[in-house]
Amino acid sequence: MKELEIAKEILKNDHLFLTGGGGVGKSYLTAKLIDDYKSQNKRVIILGSTGISAVNIGGQTIHSFFAFGICKNTEELLRYDKYNKQRIKEINAVLSNADLLIIDEISMVSAALMEMIRYRLDNSIFRGSILFVGDFFQLPPIDKNSNGFSLFGDEVYAFESSAWKNYNPKIVELINSKRTGDKKFFSILNQIRKGELNRQVIDFLENLKQNNAVLKQNPTILFGTNYEADKTNKERLAQIQDELFILDAQETIHEKSLHVNKLEAWRKSLNIPIKLELKRGANVIFCANKWGKYFNGEQGIIRDISENFLIVEKGDRLIKVEPHEFILYENVLEGSQIKSKPLSTLKQFPLKLSYAITIHKSQGMSIENLVCDISNIFERSQFYVAISRAVSAKSLYIRYARDDFETYLEKRVYVDDKVKEFYKNAKVIFLDS
Repeated sequence: MKELEIAKEILKNDHLFLTGGGGVGKSYLTAKLIDDYKSQNKRVIILGSTGISAVNIGGQTIHSFFAFGICKNTEELLRYDKYNKQRIKEINAVLSNADLLIIDEISMVSAALMEMIRYRLDNSIFRGSILFVGDFFQLPPIDKNSNGFSLFGDEVYAFESSAWKNYNPKIVELINSKRTGDKKFFSILNQIRKGELNRQVIDFLENLKQNNAVLKQNPTILFGTNYEADKTNKERLAQIQDELFILDAQETIHEKSLHVNKLEAWRKSLNIPIKLELKRGANVIFCANKWGKYFNGEQGIIRDISENFLIVEKGDRLIKVEPHEFILYENVLEGSQIKSKPLSTLKQFPLKLSYAITIHKSQGMSIENLVCDISNIFERSQFYVAISRAVSAKSLYIRYARDDFETYLEKRVYVDDKVKEFYKNAKVIFLDS
C-alpha cells in the first residue's frame, strides 16, 4: 500500500497532516498506520476532537486525555492544573513514552486548543511524531460559549496557531474516492468542498432535487437538527404494525471513581441508543464496522428480534447481528508500555433507526440511499458534509422546498478565505492510488 509506506517514511522524521475530502480513505489509512505501529510494539495514543470521531477511530477525546476540563485557553489551564497535579503527572508519563500521537478531525480543533495541546506536549518531554487527520474545508471549530455558532477571535483554525507552525507537519492529501465510483459526482463534490459554485455545479445540484425516485428505496434522511431526525424516526416506527421491542444496553463500570459527567459525555458520543426501540420491518443503519459483515453507514431492515441477536436483511442476504462492545478507557503507563485501562464497557447492538439522522452524527458514514434535507443547516460546510456521505449521485436526493435554492447555495457553498489560502500556499504531496 503506497500511501502507508509514504506516511510511515514521513513520520520517521517529521509530523504529518493527512487530509482530503470525504470518502477518500483517511480513516482507513489511519487504521492501517495504527496496526503497523502496534505490530512493531510501538506506543500509539489515539485522540479525536469530538466524541463521535474518538469512538470511530477507537480512541479518547482530546479533552479527556489531556484533562483540559472546561478550560478555553492556556492561561485557564495553568490555573486549573494546580488542582490536578496527579493526573498531569500520569499524562506526562504516558506522553513521554509515546511513539505516535494521532489527532483526528483536526478541522474542529481551534487555535486556542492547539496551543493547549502544545503546552501539554512541551511539559511531558514528548519525543514522538504527530499525525493530524482531517479536512479544514469541512466542519470548523465552534465556540460553545457563543450560542454554538461563532468562532474564536482572530485566530480560528489549528493551522493559524504558533503550535501548528512549530510542528510544521508535512502534508499528504488523498485525492481518489473510496466511497463513490461516480467520477462526475466526485468532481462536483470537490468543487463544492472548495467553495466553487459555478453553473455546472448549480445545474448538477438542481437535477438532484428532481431525483425523487430515491424516496422509494428506503432512504436515510439527513437533517440539520436533532429535533427533525428524532421526530421522523418516532413517526415512522409508530406506523409499523408490529410488536415494539426495547433493547437496553448492558453497561459495566470498571472504575468506581469515574465521574458521572465523563461517563454521560461518552455515552452520548457513541452514536447508538442506550435504549434501542425496534420493530420487525424497521429500517436501520449500522453505526460501527465489522469487517466482512457490515460497515458504518450501511442500511438494512430488521427481520427478527431476540435478546441476544438480531436478524438484519442487508441487500440480498440475512445476517446475524450480535451486541457490539464499546469501551471507555484511558491511557496509562505500565513499565515502558502504554496500556488502555478500561473505565466502562457498554454492550449494545450497533444499530439505530435509519429513517433519519443528523448531519453531525453521519460523520464517517457511507450511505447508499440518501435524502439530504437542507432546509435547516446552519454551518457553512454542513452542505458538503451531508451530500458527500452519498455513495452515488443516482442514490442521492436533495430536498429543499423554497424557491431560493440558488441564493441558498451561495450562502452554504462557501469556504473561509483563510482555509483557501492555507491549502493554496501549502506544499502538498498528492496521492492518487
